[in-house]
Amino acid sequence: MNKPKSQRLDLTSMTGEEIAYLILNGKYTRSALWAFISGNGGADACHAKHPQIAICLHILKQERKKAKHVRVVKTVLKPLSNQRADGMELTEILHPILEGHRQLYLSKLNLALTHEQIIMLLVAVNGAEELEAYGCPLAGEFPTATA
Repeated sequence: MNKPKSQRLDLTSMTGEEIAYLILNGKYTRSALWAFISGNGGADACHAKHPQIAICLHILKQERKKAKHVRVVKTVLKPLSNQRADGMELTEILHPILEGHRQLYLSKLNLALTHEQIIMLLVAVNGAEELEAYGCPLAGEFPTATA
């Protein structure tokens, strides 16, 4: 049954963030958004008239990317959870990878690092870039070689 006009959402008076929030929290659907876009002459015409729709779609795209990355991390960690349940330490589980990095740093940079130091180095090198790529700010200043 259709909602009365008084209960329908007016996307023209809302911001892109508000529309995305409604969709992400189940108060509005993506199909209804695309029906609105189609009813306003398609994506290009709708974005020209209502730029907040483009902002909403951009936010939804970012949220889809975040959800995909979460699934990837869960997929990687799932086989490790059985080994963790058996009482193995994380460094024992990751030993082949850490040993490969240790040999790489030893041969290329002449650095003899422990497995824990390798973990910290990898987090420091890749962590800042990944946080920025996901749109998360760093908690403080982090010096880099390019700064």
